[in-house]
Amino acid sequence: MSVLRLSPRQAPECRLDMSPLTPDRIAGQTLAAIRRIRLIYGGETIRVADLFAVTGRAGGHIRIEQGSEKLSGVGQGMQSGRIEIAGNVGDLVGRDMTGGSIRVTGDAGAWAGSGLAGGRIEIAGNAGDYAGAGRPGDRFGMRGGLLHIGGRAGDRAGDRMRRGIIIIRGRAGDYCASRIHAGTVIVMGRAGSYPAAGMRRGSLILAKKPARLSATFKSCGDLKMQFLRLLFTQLANMGDDLVSFRQQRPTARRFSGDLALGGKGEILILGHY
Repeated sequence: MSVLRLSPRQAPECRLDMSPLTPDRIAGQTLAAIRRIRLIYGGETIRVADLFAVTGRAGGHIRIEQGSEKLSGVGQGMQSGRIEIAGNVGDLVGRDMTGGSIRVTGDAGAWAGSGLAGGRIEIAGNAGDYAGAGRPGDRFGMRGGLLHIGGRAGDRAGDRMRRGIIIIRGRAGDYCASRIHAGTVIVMGRAGSYPAAGMRRGSLILAKKPARLSATFKSCGDLKMQFLRLLFTQLANMGDDLVSFRQQRPTARRFSGDLALGGKGEILILGHY
């Protein structure tokens, strides 16, 4: 697969909207045409060539050689292809993405994977608040796909989630999986206070007891669940970075809730409670 490389000439000083640069949008364009694409940079627009040295060839793969928290909207609306970011990235990475894959070797800002409907986002480091959550005015957050966070996540990860899977390897902030309608959120570190508050349906799977659980969740006891066995097998077959799920046991203490909203969702705390 041909690789298009974007090497920053200098670190951006203010927010840079990278959303026009996705593999499907620039497919077939010459390097000269790509260099002329205009990006919103602070309160003005500038050409790609003003900030990046552009090399390689436009195919299905874009590599940003040096990331920055100022790079916003990387992969927004992407339908196919692959984007790699060496280092950190700003807010809204993979926003409204429907296919393809994004890999971030560093940290990501807020709203990572907001509106994700398909494809896969891998963040090796930490993610800010509202990972996989809906933005103000959105009815739902994630609607499909996989968001895999190798470090910790901020508050309200998965808020208003509709479908898909979020995996958080480290800690999660308060109100994780709040107001979700469906989908699955997995937290391997400790979750903060009031996880799944306002949950309608869906599953929040926790490796550890959370800091504080809402009174509107009811314990259903310790269970051995075929759902967990199938889920962990599915995840383990999705790539080398997820093969460790093959070692997870399908036992958990189940809490149904949020009872204030019908109690059709669940929190599953793995192993011994």
